[in-house]
Amino acid sequence: MKQVELKTPEASSKMMGEQEKFTELIQNLGDINIVIDSSGFILQINKAADSSLPNLNNWANKHINNFLTIESKEKFDAQLTSLSDISRIVTRSFELNHISNETGEFPVRYKGFKLNGTDNLLLVGNDLTPVAEIQKKFVNSQLALEREYTKYRSYETKYKVLVDFTTDPIILVDGFKGLIVDANPSGHQMFCLKKGKLIGQQLEKLVYWDRTDKILEVLKADALTNSTRVLPLKVNKNSVKVRIVPAVFRAENELCLMLKLTPIKESISPTGEFSELLKKYYENTRDSIVFTDKSGIIKYINNSFLALCNSGSDQLVLGRSFSDFLGRGIVDLKVLIDTALANGTTVPFTTQFVSTYDIKINVEITATKAFNEYGTFVCFQIRYGSSSRKQDANEIVVNEQATQKIMKLVGSAPLKELVADTNDIVEKICIETALKMTKNNRVATAEMLNLSRQSLYVKLRKYSLL
Repeated sequence: MKQVELKTPEASSKMMGEQEKFTELIQNLGDINIVIDSSGFILQINKAADSSLPNLNNWANKHINNFLTIESKEKFDAQLTSLSDISRIVTRSFELNHISNETGEFPVRYKGFKLNGTDNLLLVGNDLTPVAEIQKKFVNSQLALEREYTKYRSYETKYKVLVDFTTDPIILVDGFKGLIVDANPSGHQMFCLKKGKLIGQQLEKLVYWDRTDKILEVLKADALTNSTRVLPLKVNKNSVKVRIVPAVFRAENELCLMLKLTPIKESISPTGEFSELLKKYYENTRDSIVFTDKSGIIKYINNSFLALCNSGSDQLVLGRSFSDFLGRGIVDLKVLIDTALANGTTVPFTTQFVSTYDIKINVEITATKAFNEYGTFVCFQIRYGSSSRKQDANEIVVNEQATQKIMKLVGSAPLKELVADTNDIVEKICIETALKMTKNNRVATAEMLNLSRQSLYVKLRKYSLL
């Protein structure tokens, strides 16, 4: 007969004490400890005494999915399925996001254990709220840094556009070392250098300076007293006088000196004597000389042109289109400018000059392309044309040639057909003459004859002039 062992009161008390210690141990394993059954219902829940988590007693006897976010529900179901395997008694660490009415969402990292003798599971969790707060601060710091960097890039872009858009030559100099740290395109053009080649050069090596005190200190003193200074610059072994307007300022720990350079002369002359000769020729020649931009707007004229157009002041002429003074207007101007820009110069072009009082004069015009650092110009030199007798003789020759062609047709066809053929001969002669006048420029020829380019090409094929 099997002997039944009776537990003494001392043994029962000892077992209850061990169970209380076990319960206390379980309660302090993590910030939150949950016992759930195999379907996910919460059987028991407690949190550590020093935990900052909200009150969770209302979770008991409810399914844990009621307190999880949508993405955490799928993650928890996967962990629950893995523990259903008999061979596994513990899960890997996994994170779940809980929902609380008091604090909103809060993250917890869990590890699951099977309890011996039952299908229940023990979830031991550590509160990740402090870690999440640190991560949130880090992300906010990164976003703030990105905003500051974007603002910095915006200021840098505005500075670059403002400096590059300025037509005045501007250079930025290190106030301590005297090195050029930045310059706009006009500043590089002033020294005849490509973009970027001016950066890093010493300012004192670009200026003719023979005084004992340093040029950098003198310019900083000028900036403090709002003074300007005229100095010669070294440009391709030549001396170019400029007026320097300095401004000094600090950027963080850097001392910067910004210099605005204004040329005293508009261009660099290799020799003053030759420049003076050109000036005398321009002022005293009987030929009329006009400078225009590429669109034909008059920029400079000499006194002979004023006399030719019967104008009392250059202010009445400057700024007008040169086509206003040409017999065929914009057609003549386009032929001259296009040919000059393409070939550099033109042969003498015969046309009529129309003065301010609509007086028409036969002239010969030569156009020449000219350019400097300020842009591209077209120079027109105007001379009185051939005498009317010579012109009449040319017209007689042309008329005789046309007459000879027409006379050869008499008797070869009825009069009606002869008239039609005569029109073709006249039309061909007109097209040939226009092509000669425009130096075979088809666009200008079409405009001169008031034809579309398509119609002109049709007629060129018709008369075998292509």
